[in-house]
Amino acid sequence: MGVARAAVELTAVPAAVERLWSEPEGWAAFVDGFGHVVSLDPSWPAVGARLTWESHAGGRGRVVEQVLRQTPGEELVVTQEDPQLRGVQRLAFAPVAADPDRIGVALELDYALLRSGPFMVVADPLFVRRALRDSLRRTLAGVARALA
Repeated sequence: MGVARAAVELTAVPAAVERLWSEPEGWAAFVDGFGHVVSLDPSWPAVGARLTWESHAGGRGRVVEQVLRQTPGEELVVTQEDPQLRGVQRLAFAPVAADPDRIGVALELDYALLRSGPFMVVADPLFVRRALRDSLRRTLAGVARALA
């Protein structure tokens, strides 16, 4: 298993970030590689709710997410599966002690590749993990733009 992480500080309140994440129909504005919603449980982001989405051409393909845990103002944890990997993604919020108007937002994907073999053992830490980390960073940069 691998872990990819990214974090950013924003001038925002957790509720603003949570609003963005609670409306997947708008994810194309900030989620890296997001194409369109295929199906969405109307209770999203309640625990157990499922979302299926398609990436842009050449991206991850069909992605299925299911909410594992949602703590308002703190975190949203979902399972994710696409044709290449299965994992758990955690979106977390924390106040910035030095500035009460800012929050830290962290996005982490703990994943396992569905294909294995000697090439994947090398490719994962050198290429896959970096690509995932870069995607998480682009997503958080998109969140910052969407909230600006």
